[in-house]
Amino acid sequence: MTFLPAGARPSFFKRNSLTSIQSLASSSVQKTKDRTRSSEKTLPSDHERIAFVCFSRSLGGLELTTLRLAQAVTERGHFVLIVIPDLSPLQERATAAGLTVVPMEPRWKYGDVTTAVRLGKSLRKNRIEIVVLLQSKDLHVAALASMISKTTKLVFYQQMDSGYDKRDALHTWVFSKLSQWMSLTSSMRDKVLKFTRMPENNVNVLPLGIDLSQFDPAKYRKTEARRFFKLPGKKKLIGVLGRLDPQKGQEVFLRACSALVNRHPNIHLVVAGDETAGEPGYKHHLEELCETLHIEDRVSFLPFTDDVPRLMAALDILVLPSFSETYGLVLIEAMAMKCPVVATNAGGVPEIIENGKTGLLVPPHDVDTLAGAIHALLTDSGLRTRIIRSAHSSARSLFDFKLTVDSFLSTLNTL
Repeated sequence: MTFLPAGARPSFFKRNSLTSIQSLASSSVQKTKDRTRSSEKTLPSDHERIAFVCFSRSLGGLELTTLRLAQAVTERGHFVLIVIPDLSPLQERATAAGLTVVPMEPRWKYGDVTTAVRLGKSLRKNRIEIVVLLQSKDLHVAALASMISKTTKLVFYQQMDSGYDKRDALHTWVFSKLSQWMSLTSSMRDKVLKFTRMPENNVNVLPLGIDLSQFDPAKYRKTEARRFFKLPGKKKLIGVLGRLDPQKGQEVFLRACSALVNRHPNIHLVVAGDETAGEPGYKHHLEELCETLHIEDRVSFLPFTDDVPRLMAALDILVLPSFSETYGLVLIEAMAMKCPVVATNAGGVPEIIENGKTGLLVPPHDVDTLAGAIHALLTDSGLRTRIIRSAHSSARSLFDFKLTVDSFLSTLNTL
């Protein structure tokens, strides 16, 4: 099989930290213009046929990444199906994007043979060569379906970290059906090799980038962005973006910032995001905490927004206080928008942020250290300027979504 861009080579990451990401970017940046120019001139006469399968009814990072990849691969000239639940938020967006949608949804979590048979027949009917999955709980259905559509190869692009031992017989059988496993970070890959029986050569690292044409600070003005979200125009805005959930650390963020009010009376806090579906109550808890800390008049709660670049443009500092964070795409978005970041050194975050250079890292749960890092960015203009400059350069050179798609298709080309 031949995948665009022609001549591209897969990248396999086996080291921790930013080194492996830098290796990918350095190679890809030099070749991207030539490859893009070549792909615009000619497309293969028989485009590969790819299906993206995601049975989630939520609409978060994983689901939106599925949609973005499906759109990007379609734009590269390949035939693409997206198999998703009927009447789901993802179906609405996929249809609006003009993608070919196959409505389908398992009736229960495991062992839904009926849905597996339907999926297998659909893959065979549409002559699908490769199925891409981003959600681990969808793998068993696809594994069963591959027994019907025997020429179809399965690829898993892992979006969520896992430290559970999955070397049992059932997981080993499911994973044996995978032709390739891609992880977001080196630390995730290490865990895959430790806790599964996947062959080392079949597991690589593919960092997820962002659309730099959208996250362009030159397109936004801070005053207009603040007016759009009804935020104070002359305050120092410190924000946290993400699902409202105890593990996301919004409580630690509020406690840390409450300790800064006396030294920085001009700060205003922004908490943006919705509660986990079906788990109400945490937003109310945070609102009560603000009253207890006597900062209720200094905090704005905003709902989930698609307009992340504009919100980043409104902020002076972004904080990611998560106790565990698989990747942290919001950090890359902030870096591209020249918004300095403070984040916990949890999960894959240290593979994005270089402490003291492209942002400041603090331990999870540590209110005092988080407050100190925010204070440093508020008071040290030299540090702030250096971090903004380095972070913006890093985002543009290492985390361009075009490079993600290049490497994604290059990896598929080896199957």
